[in-house]
Amino acid sequence: MLNQAQASYLFRESFAGFHRRKLTTGVTILIMGAALLVLAVLTLITFNMGHMLASARQGIDVRVYLQSHLSYEQMAELQPRLVVIPGVKGVRWISPADALLEFEAELGDDAAILDLLDENPLPASFHLALTAGARDLESVQMIRNEVIAWPEVSEVMFNQEWIGALEQWTFRFQMASLVTGFIVFLAAVFVISNTVKLTMAASARVIQIQKLVGATNAFIRTPYIAEGMIQGFLAGTFAMGVLAICGWLFSDQLGGIIFFTAEQIGGFILFCVTLGLVGSWSAMRKYLTMESEI
Repeated sequence: MLNQAQASYLFRESFAGFHRRKLTTGVTILIMGAALLVLAVLTLITFNMGHMLASARQGIDVRVYLQSHLSYEQMAELQPRLVVIPGVKGVRWISPADALLEFEAELGDDAAILDLLDENPLPASFHLALTAGARDLESVQMIRNEVIAWPEVSEVMFNQEWIGALEQWTFRFQMASLVTGFIVFLAAVFVISNTVKLTMAASARVIQIQKLVGATNAFIRTPYIAEGMIQGFLAGTFAMGVLAICGWLFSDQLGGIIFFTAEQIGGFILFCVTLGLVGSWSAMRKYLTMESEI
């Protein structure tokens, strides 16, 4: 158990490096902050792509168009068959007249062109509402492949291309974020580890005296580990601060962008503190092992 004097010493030494080695510490924080900023930007893009994909999936519109020669009784028989398909939550029948009204509303001011038609060319159809678990491209294609084989169905349509493209880009950014996160992790650990090694090399005589008077490795390493964690905290705060400022300056051009929540920002900074801890611990473990061998 540490006494008050020991605790006070460890606290002072945890911050002393920032005063003694301003340039080295500042460069370390800037390098880490720049790397973490890249990671934060990629993560934010991935987060917004995921949000867009979730919103897009909510609006997936699956239409089952029927053959024109079917009677109302034949159409009615199709509804219970559609409802029992896995992934289908509900079914709504759309008559040719209702389809024409929807098309007219979509045309807006150009709807007058429909007056030139001699008859309604639009077929009857069913609108399928999907469950949350079936709102992805693979599930929708499975539903389409099953229904399109029915002789009563002429076509099954949904907004396939842009949903598929959105899923692909979301996956790419997720992979990019993971790879970048791994690279940033290694780079941050390397930078902090070498900074701590340089610091300890400059304080080698002090460490030797501490060991001679009976200081344990845990007591010696505590200030350096705390310093690395503080560096990680400052680098993470720097990255989040730059990102927030850029978001505020370009808010008009980036309308609709969703920024990190307070919990997510806290989690990111905690991740940065962990980087500082791992980097410092790695350097201390190797250095003190070398010292003990000497």
